[in-house]
Amino acid sequence: MTRDEFLALDAAEAAEKLNALLADGKDKAGAMAEFGIAQADLMKAQIFFVKDKFIARAWGGYTSTKRTGNEAGDTGIGVGNSDPSKGYQGV
Repeated sequence: MTRDEFLALDAAEAAEKLNALLADGKDKAGAMAEFGIAQADLMKAQIFFVKDKFIARAWGGYTSTKRTGNEAGDTGIGVGNSDPSKGYQGV
């Protein structure tokens, strides 16, 4: 598989392929070299090396801007008593 083909994979599938190489006895550098990728490529693909294995989107929840309902004191228009429509004066 070429570097471009590897980078076209979704993050979870790419992490599985890298972990398969680790299971075959390669180290992190060897697994990455197999596909011709660098650490920067992994970061762009949101693949992380944690506790001797590759994990896809380990912190995926933090990449969303959608409200979850867990925001303490938030309302539909702002945080706490703030009113963003009033700009700086609304704080």
